Amino acid sequence: MTRQAHSSDSKLPPGAPVGSEVEPPVLPPLPSPPMGAPRGATPAVPPATPPPPPLSGRPQRGPGTVPSHPSLPPPAAPQALVPQLRTPAKAQARGVLAPKVQLQRSGRAGVAGKHLVSEVRIQRQHEAAEKTAQLRRTPSWLFSFVFHLVLLLILAVIPIADLTRGPLTLFFGQPSSSGDGEFELLGIESSLETELENTESQNLESLSNTSPLQQVNLPKMLDLPAVEPLLSPSTSVSIPIGIQDGLTGRTGALKQALLDRFGGSAETEQAVEMGLAWLVQQQNSNGSWSLVGPYSRGGANENITAATAMAVNAFLGAGHTPIAGKYQQEVKLAINFLVQRQDKDGFFADREPSRQQMYAQAIASISIIEAYGMTGDSKLKMAALKAVKYAEWSKSDLHGWRYEPREDADLSVTGWYVMALETARMAGLGVDEKQLAKTSKFLDQVSSKELSQYAYTDFQPPSLSMTAEGLLCRIFLGWPQSHPALIAGIQDVLLPAAPSLDSQEQSVYFWYYATQVMHHFGGPAWDKWNTAMKKVLPALQEKEGDERGSWSSQRDSYGAAGGRLYTTCLNLYCLEVYYRHLAIYHTD
Repeated sequence: MTRQAHSSDSKLPPGAPVGSEVEPPVLPPLPSPPMGAPRGATPAVPPATPPPPPLSGRPQRGPGTVPSHPSLPPPAAPQALVPQLRTPAKAQARGVLAPKVQLQRSGRAGVAGKHLVSEVRIQRQHEAAEKTAQLRRTPSWLFSFVFHLVLLLILAVIPIADLTRGPLTLFFGQPSSSGDGEFELLGIESSLETELENTESQNLESLSNTSPLQQVNLPKMLDLPAVEPLLSPSTSVSIPIGIQDGLTGRTGALKQALLDRFGGSAETEQAVEMGLAWLVQQQNSNGSWSLVGPYSRGGANENITAATAMAVNAFLGAGHTPIAGKYQQEVKLAINFLVQRQDKDGFFADREPSRQQMYAQAIASISIIEAYGMTGDSKLKMAALKAVKYAEWSKSDLHGWRYEPREDADLSVTGWYVMALETARMAGLGVDEKQLAKTSKFLDQVSSKELSQYAYTDFQPPSLSMTAEGLLCRIFLGWPQSHPALIAGIQDVLLPAAPSLDSQEQSVYFWYYATQVMHHFGGPAWDKWNTAMKKVLPALQEKEGDERGSWSSQRDSYGAAGGRLYTTCLNLYCLEVYYRHLAIYHTD
């Protein structure tokens, strides 16, 4: 599909018809310069097209489980989607006659048929009696042997599952002797242990009721993440490779090694620390954050779930968890707040504005999944699993996500859900790989220039922010570093738009996705991008006053919509990029 030049309206998020008046999303994708600009020139940032107006009614909440409170009723499963098989008994109960076999009899043939049926019945009765007699003659010790063998096998398997429930240690140094490796979720009882125990009890009961003459197949145990070994301070540090190691670089010796390897500095780390300190000052007593205040230049719309999750992700990205780090108490309080908001379907954002709920859901899912992946705490595992289940269930037939679950798709919302499911893979949680891979079909629909440029939807022109987001999704979904479209997108689109102090308008949403693409890609392209990024972002940070450590939303393309906390968190994600996720294409 041939794409037009980038759109020119500068204040509406991409996705809505031109001229429509809509409420800006929580995390609006930033506008982008024209794709046709000469290579090397800094493209002018085009205005984003607004997303479509909100759909009526709130989204369905999950695949049909009962919500945790009365205000979240689950949607009934559509009867049209559930095939009903009618057995003869059920058919007769509903007034539908089951088909009958018609026996044709005439004269002697009918009499002969009756005698034949009678003889067959007598023969079957003799055979059944013989089998019963043989079963009764079976020695009693054989029944006892099979039953006790099954029981011993079950008892041998259960301790293995119990041993794998401990915390996943991703920190360097010696373990603490205090034994407080897990934190308590305030006011919440995790049902994970109960669920596992019930599963084992049901398996044991079903096996004990199995006939001794039947073959017994033991159930496959749950796939739980393995515990990472601790490294002593004197151990030499090697950088692991693979998506499953993606969260391991945020602390200790490996964090410093990654900073040195990928060009971080004392200045970038100081900017991160100042930003986190500002976030601490804005946290509410219940653990949440707000998009609109109490700071200056807040956002236009409130979304407490999204604000809290964005702040939590900034702390987690720098290695602060509910059980470790300078800000562990603040993170613990915030994680508890998010978990208390999750219903039984795994949905966090029911109390937020309708068009912003799916954004908030994806970002909160990333928070809980990362917290579990970095701590291995079983109290967080059930919340993380429910978040993954909801993400997979809410995907639409277009193989993407948008404002309503299972309806339509746009690249902005889809990118957040791809990130959430990739984070689940990093945390060792099960993900439907085949369904995730099908997201590439949606990416194909919104691409142009031989897959090197991307748009908000398939009827929009490509933009800077959407191209960066689309290329990052391609990297996560398996594109090799040598893919021609990836190279073209980086060379022709992203690099010419590197951060600059001369720009009249910043595009922090674009910087967030493009910085990740460049970091994963590596090489001279990353060096060039990082040289600009680590100079511009700290320079734009507030250095004094009440807002010291934050980034003003005044010059950002969507600062008026997202506000100061939104721009601060995205800038922090950029400056944490050196260790936040391990570079996928790193080979040396």
